[in-house]
Amino acid sequence: MKAIRVDRSGLSEIDIANTLDALQAAVLGYIEVVTLVPGQAAMVVNEEGRLHQMPPNILASAIAGVKIMGPAIVVGVDDDEFTDVPAEVARHIMARFGG
Repeated sequence: MKAIRVDRSGLSEIDIANTLDALQAAVLGYIEVVTLVPGQAAMVVNEEGRLHQMPPNILASAIAGVKIMGPAIVVGVDDDEFTDVPAEVARHIMARFGG
């Protein structure tokens, strides 16, 4: 699925398998979901980022409006399923936070 990776190096558009294993690998641990646009987009983050003392992700925190530790992935949502990040959400995030 199409997603946006948010880490210390900035934003990048990626293709990632829509599997729990792939999402956990991307955020380096158990996942937690932070809603960005209800019913449209969410950020997948490391559930134990603070516990593992991961570095603060200033960019992801600015996008989500909450403190995020470690890498994050922005994805689309459709009910209880992850999907491609919606094009309009991706454009907005890239324009506003992409530098």
